[in-house]
Amino acid sequence: MNKPDDRNAVREALRAGRYDEAEQLATAGIQAEPLAPQSWVYLGEALLHGGYANAARRVFDRAALLDPQARWMPDVERALVSRSAGPDRADIVRLLEPPYIVSVAAAVLTRNEARSIGRCIESLLGAVDEIIIVDSNSTDGTIEIAARYPNVKILQGVALKDDFAGKRNAALPHIQSDWVLWVDADEWLFPEDARAVRETAGLFHRVREHIVLNISQVNHVSGKQMTDFGMPRLFPMNRGLRYYGRVHEQVVIQGEDMYDEAILRRNVRIRLHHDGYEPERMAEKGKVARNLRLLAIMTEEEPDNPGWLLYYARESLAAGHSGAAKEALLKAEAAAESTPGFGRHLQIYQLLHNIHMSERDFREAELACRKALAVQPDFPDALYHLAQAQAALAAEALRQAQQHAEEAKSAFRTYRGAVSADEAIADWKADLLIADLESMRGRRTEAKAKYEALFARHPELAERRMKRRGKDLS
Repeated sequence: MNKPDDRNAVREALRAGRYDEAEQLATAGIQAEPLAPQSWVYLGEALLHGGYANAARRVFDRAALLDPQARWMPDVERALVSRSAGPDRADIVRLLEPPYIVSVAAAVLTRNEARSIGRCIESLLGAVDEIIIVDSNSTDGTIEIAARYPNVKILQGVALKDDFAGKRNAALPHIQSDWVLWVDADEWLFPEDARAVRETAGLFHRVREHIVLNISQVNHVSGKQMTDFGMPRLFPMNRGLRYYGRVHEQVVIQGEDMYDEAILRRNVRIRLHHDGYEPERMAEKGKVARNLRLLAIMTEEEPDNPGWLLYYARESLAAGHSGAAKEALLKAEAAAESTPGFGRHLQIYQLLHNIHMSERDFREAELACRKALAVQPDFPDALYHLAQAQAALAAEALRQAQQHAEEAKSAFRTYRGAVSADEAIADWKADLLIADLESMRGRRTEAKAKYEALFARHPELAERRMKRRGKDLS
């Protein structure tokens, strides 16, 4: 299914209603490349139209697991509701079986997390084979709550030492499972994704020696939900993978560069709710101040690391320090040019756009968007923000145009040059242009008043305007 001809063949079979043929082609594509989500989508469509809605649902779930940012899922859900279940398909069940049966541990860092640790653990029970609590001297009952649950191993007294990666790595020798899923204490697993944890690890177990899977963090902030699809949390044990960085730590190959491209990174649909960014939680734990302090150390230790500069800028913005954020982002942009494996250029430009817009520097905001689109032409945020910057520039241009039109009228009081001025400007041209500009700016009441005043003096202009409109509509 890698070849365009193969994809065209299955699409043509679906369009023509040859669902058995489409099913066979899609299945062949999956057998050739089982981690390609589009082949699973094609198979789901063939099964759905062929009268196998239950089998189709499971196949679409696999496609969504492999492509969590897909936008087709709501449409599929609506289509599935209206279809009968259909006969069982043992062959589809076999096709969906992961090639490996593996065990997965969940590891959770804690420090006074009594508010949320029970919720976190309960969401993981049954989804993983063991739960490791890595605690830094909690005093609020966190340990006592965690100890109530089965299959929970508690590592106490693991000092943070201003190094979250070090704390995570301290837990690795105590994990007995094949894979580890890292979960924060203020996160909890979506119930419908519990089965996906072991399934995902089994699907990717032998894809590459070094593989890191990004899960989705669904952030709950002030009544809204925002999803971050790029959280590196799930990876195999005993393959030399470790965390690196005092804060906003990253998974790396031990001893290798942070941006080593030998690691395969993929997004998968394992979703965790997260309420740690609620303003009261952030303030209670002093997260922004803590993160800024640790990132300041990191940028001193590695001044040419674009990732740490980006994170420092992000935290600076959260603290209200836009000047420091802008300076760090410009340094990150420069450092990224000599860091081939760095993959967050888009975030740099997105944050720069936001700062430039707040400064009303719309030209620079537009430039930041164009730089982002040079990296990723279909990045929705950059396209939207480009339109936003251009709209601001257009509004500013209209405002300046109106100011110049008004100045053109008033200039007749002072102008005494050798070249005669067009008196129609003072008589009616400037007024008509000003009325048009008011309309373009959306100031309809002001525009109407100016048109009426002008047409009262010059009825012929109103007649000319009506004739022109008639021609435009014909």
